[in-house]
Amino acid sequence: MAAHSNIWFFKFSATGNDFILIDNRERIVNADDVEFFHQICQRRVSVGADGVLLIETSDEFDFSLRYFNPDGSAAECGNGARSAAYFAFKTKIADSKMKFRFDEAIYEAEVKNNVVKLKLPPPRDWRDANGILEETFLEEGGFINTGVPHFVLFGRDIDKQDIHGLGEKYRYHSRFQPAGTNVDFVEVLSPTQIKLRTYERGVEKETLSCGTGCVASAVVAHRKKGTRFATEVVTPGGILRVSQDGENGPAYLEGEVKLVYEGKLITP
Repeated sequence: MAAHSNIWFFKFSATGNDFILIDNRERIVNADDVEFFHQICQRRVSVGADGVLLIETSDEFDFSLRYFNPDGSAAECGNGARSAAYFAFKTKIADSKMKFRFDEAIYEAEVKNNVVKLKLPPPRDWRDANGILEETFLEEGGFINTGVPHFVLFGRDIDKQDIHGLGEKYRYHSRFQPAGTNVDFVEVLSPTQIKLRTYERGVEKETLSCGTGCVASAVVAHRKKGTRFATEVVTPGGILRVSQDGENGPAYLEGEVKLVYEGKLITP
């Protein structure tokens, strides 16, 4: 691990999904330093977060964004992208309407006060049924990729489900290897509202909300259960809204973002 000290960072919460954001336009952090990301994401012994966001320069767009899970793996992240957009607007990196590169994808966002609406690329790789579910109290919704892979399961009383045990089981299932998958547990509350709990790969536990999981679950609920857009998604961390432009069009994720605090990282 490279030596890191006196790094200014920002702590964000997007409906309970929390992130360490570093303005890396001057390349103060090595994006290959997996151990650094792992250490600063550890709760109680460092800053603690569900992941790390790096804002970097772009020749084509307002900025470029990279995201790293606590295990150091790179990924896309809906709530992370919303947090980055909020930061970019507040620090005048971008206007209230912006476009940025996130890994290989292009995202757009609009900031109004503390609400950020994100436009994501169209969901892809939809597979209606995987035929691997063993639990009779759950129903397979299918697999879909909304920037990261998601396996969607429907059930009742999901507040009582063993999200960690079941999530870990299907996150590592052979059907989804080698990349693995996030696992979403969805309860349909009404034609326009669902409840969601998500086990996230890379974090390797349930998070209070998952932006790409909200999009995946709302899209699959629309296709399988006939729910309507805009869909309100109730997560343990708060409420987000999901919509989509047609069956194969881009998806939108909207919700609040909070800058919790900023500080200087002395040691990882």
